[in-house]
Amino acid sequence: MLRRSPVIAGALAVGAAFGLAACSSGGTPQNSIAGNVVKIAVEGPMTGDQSSTGIDMWRGASLMAATVNQSGGVLGKHIEIVRVNDQAQASRAVAVAERAIGKHIEAVVGPYNSAVGLENLPVYLRAGVVVVRLTSNQKTNSMGITLQPMDYQVAPFEASAVEKMAGHQRVAIVYDTSAYTSGVADQMKTLLTAAGIPVVAYQSFTSTQTQFADVLTAVKASSPTVVYYDGYDPQAEDLVKQAAAMGVPGTCLVDGLAAQGPTFLSTVPLALAQKCVFSGVPTAAQFSDASSYVTAYKAAYHEDPGTWGVFAYDSLGALVHEIQAVGSLSPAKVNAALLHLSGYAGATGTTTIDPATGNRLDPPLVMQIVDPTGHYVVSPDWSQRGALPSLPSL
Repeated sequence: MLRRSPVIAGALAVGAAFGLAACSSGGTPQNSIAGNVVKIAVEGPMTGDQSSTGIDMWRGASLMAATVNQSGGVLGKHIEIVRVNDQAQASRAVAVAERAIGKHIEAVVGPYNSAVGLENLPVYLRAGVVVVRLTSNQKTNSMGITLQPMDYQVAPFEASAVEKMAGHQRVAIVYDTSAYTSGVADQMKTLLTAAGIPVVAYQSFTSTQTQFADVLTAVKASSPTVVYYDGYDPQAEDLVKQAAAMGVPGTCLVDGLAAQGPTFLSTVPLALAQKCVFSGVPTAAQFSDASSYVTAYKAAYHEDPGTWGVFAYDSLGALVHEIQAVGSLSPAKVNAALLHLSGYAGATGTTTIDPATGNRLDPPLVMQIVDPTGHYVVSPDWSQRGALPSLPSL
């Protein structure tokens, strides 16, 4: 049975009234509810190269908090969102978590980056903080729950996409050495090799690189038919643009869990973006149950939602739902309930958690292309015929 949370249904009405003052306090002025709040952190890269992701997460969670608060709060208490900025830097992770814990938070939604989570998720858990993470590296299994796909779910999906592309494939893999991206790249290499698809280049780069001539020279020399780019913003965009300038052949396949979002479409020329295929999750507008969220987001922030805010929105919604269900803020009780979350119907679809890992079963994954208007659309060839289009090379 689907467990539609009542807070989802109220999002549209809240969006119309949700103002700038609500963003920092979850929808209710702090001074009117002093001493009667539940503090929930939202951790992500709020500044730096990946700031569009972190801000989108914060906005999505703030919309859910505002909806809950308008409906009376959680266990009669109002949610206060504590914004936590890790700048996507693992070196900051522990200190960031310790500062957040010092603010007496009950739970955290995030972090987004797996490299950060590997460092600070244990810190949160040891402090008794309930975790709903957005990490995707399987080394973060059982460190709280997540509603977004994991690397071991993404890699087979991407490998299958490569197998279904037209023609005999020779794949070059270019990847960031960060935890999630390197993990997916390694799994992709293993899966493709097992399927008899040659991986003709396997090139890494660091998260601080801006020039990729050495990497791309090796890729070009391997004469690939598909180049798989596995990196975060803005490096994925820089890689694609520099590859085009160097004449690197092959269809561009981008790991969209890392780099599908507004940054790619705003920085890569449309004609070039249209030569890429993106693996990833649906955009907020593509989720059939997210229309109210999209409307509320636009009303509150006057722009289209990004990729991960809707997952932060659902993450907080699921957390609130289970707190209400157990009637307690006890970490032991809430964690046990979250691990057995089943049939929760949110904006990103229906979520059931595997209690052995804390991960979402059958997460939403799609292959996307860019249409002539500069928007991501699900590839009709993929969705209707089970095969990707034969796209022109870079």
